[in-house]
Parts: sequence; structure tokens; C-alpha cells
Amino acid sequence: MKKRAARFCNPGIIAASALLLLAGVCLGEQTAVFTVAAVQAVSKLGNVSWNRAHLETMVRRAASAGANVVVLPETAITGYMSHDIKTTWQVGLRRITHGLTGLDPRDAAETIPGPSTRHFARLAAELNIYLTVPLLEFDPRSGNYYNSVVLISPDTTYCGYYRKLNPWPFAERGWAAEGDLGHSIIDTPFGRMALLICFDINFEPPRLKQLGVDHLLYPIAWVDAPQSDWFEKRLPAIAAKNDINIVGANWTVPENFQPDWHGWGKTRIIDRRGKILAKAADDRAEEIVYADLPIPDHVLNLPPATDTPKETDAPAKSAIPKR
Repeated sequence: MKKRAARFCNPGIIAASALLLLAGVCLGEQTAVFTVAAVQAVSKLGNVSWNRAHLETMVRRAASAGANVVVLPETAITGYMSHDIKTTWQVGLRRITHGLTGLDPRDAAETIPGPSTRHFARLAAELNIYLTVPLLEFDPRSGNYYNSVVLISPDTTYCGYYRKLNPWPFAERGWAAEGDLGHSIIDTPFGRMALLICFDINFEPPRLKQLGVDHLLYPIAWVDAPQSDWFEKRLPAIAAKNDINIVGANWTVPENFQPDWHGWGKTRIIDRRGKILAKAADDRAEEIVYADLPIPDHVLNLPPATDTPKETDAPAKSAIPKR
């Protein structure tokens, strides 16, 4: 597994962190906080234009409610599976799970940078937020498809770029290559952040603990057994064991749809002690879940940052490999 060094989102933002902190600083013994939002949303498989417009509406709602960081569900821009989880992406003649139908991703997949990352970079700048952009990525250099997420800062820098290290065999064996960029570790005015995607949670948190991560931005498209205790007990236990806040944004199903499977909904925000700070009130509805997270003390002691180029149409050079 490749190791990636931590980097600063943008030195200008770090230098202005004192101003950002003012939004969360309270008098007395209370600590400085910032607001995170986890978006529980529906996506239509392969309908990128609809998904993009729909998710933009929800991101705007989150920002208008005061969110500094907004997390979207797994591959929400392109869609992950059909709502009945019977159709998945399939590249060429790659084997897919028995009983599933394959859909060619060529018309939906995008490069990074690409139309959706540029679109949401402009939105992040307009709303002055950090925003995750999760999509099915095509890499023209290798010809591979990846389950990817980009973290975009308020100045449009692509400060985090992560390809899922552990594709889920059930749905992704027919299309997703294993991530080749290692972990994406990002220092921000709110603390050290990292990106994981869904199935990664079973393997990667101990490494994030070693890297001193404060906040995990976690896009999800979960499938599970009925009556599972995953979100109520096991995910909080992972947060506590690895001393990390988790902002988990999960997919859900359309209104009036009757799923015969489980795992939708249950979007939640969990603190580093394993306490569930906020969760979706209705698992079968679109919803934005909010919580305030403390800004770690070490943020106030960050070393001076050197100049980093600002790039509006391309990710920062240290985050994106050359094509």
C-alpha cells in the first residue's frame, strides 16, 4: 500500500484560520467548533446530470444552515447501484456477482479533474465550504475505473484525492480497480482530515490513527442484513478505538420505493469517543444531518505554510498524478 504525506489544503486558508475559528468560538470553557453536514441522498444510476443538479440543491441547503464541511454518499455523482441493487457497473466482460445485471460505465464515468469536479469546485468556492465529490472515475492513462472521492476546499483546490483501496466484491468486482494513491491526509483549519469509502472502514482506520487523523469524511453506500447493529454499535466502536470523528453520509431509496434489502439510510456523525452526535430521523428519506465537532488544539500550533499554487481547473500537483 502506498503511503501519502499530509498536505495543507491552502496556506491562505490556514493563515485565515483565526477568522474561521471565530464562527465556532464560545465564551467560558467551551471549545472552538466547526459544523459538518452528512447528506443522505438518492442518486439515479448513470444519470449524472440529474444527480449533479439534485446534489447541488442539497449542498446549498447544508451550507445555508451553516455547514463548513459537507459530505456526500458514495459515488453519488454517477450512482452506485440501481435502487433494487440488481444492476451494477460492468466493464467489458469482467465477471460480476451472480444474479446482478451489468451496466457499461463509459457514458457516466468521469476523469478527475472533469465536469463534475469543476462544477462542485465552483460551488465550494461560492458557498465557502469544504465539499466531497464522490464519483466513478475513469483514468485514461491506465484505462482503469476507480471508486473515487475528491475533497475540494473553499478556494477550489483539490486538496484531497482518494481512490477506494478496498472495492466491495459484491458490487464492484466488475468494474473497480484497487486504489493506487494510498491514503489522502489533509491538514485544514479544522484539523487533520482523511477520506475513506464504505467497505474501506473494515481495514483502514488503524492506519489513519497512526497518521494522526482527527476527522474521517466517509461516503457510504451500505448493504447489510436486517437488524444489523453496524451503525448503532460497530461503527461507533471503530470511531472510539481509532480516536477519530466520523462523518458518515449514506445513500437512501426514493420516496414510496419498497426495498427488499437493508442498509439504506442511517446517516450519522460520530465523535472520537464513539458517541453518536446526530443521525437521520428517517432512514427512508433524504435528509441532511448536522453536528458541531471540536477543532483540535494542535491546529492553533500549525507551522507556517509555504506557498502552494492555487488551481481552479486542476487538482493540486501533490494530490493528482500527472497524466
